[in-house]
Amino acid sequence: MRNLKHLPQPNPCRPRVALRRGAATLDFVLVLGMLLPIAGLCVYLGGTIIKLAYEMICVLVSWPFM
Repeated sequence: MRNLKHLPQPNPCRPRVALRRGAATLDFVLVLGMLLPIAGLCVYLGGTIIKLAYEMICVLVSWPFM
C-alpha cells in the first residue's frame, strides 16, 4: 500500500471555493470572449432577423392561396 502522508489533507476550516481558483477566471473569459460578442451581434442584426422571420411567416401563410 502507498504511503499517503505526503499528500495535503483537506482543511475543514478552509472553504471549498479556494480549491478552484481558476474556474471563475475561465468562466469570466468565456463570457467576455464569446458570449458578449454573440449577444452584440444578435442586437445589431436583431431588426433584420425579425424582418426576415416575418417575411418567411407571411410566405408560409400566403403560399396555399397563390
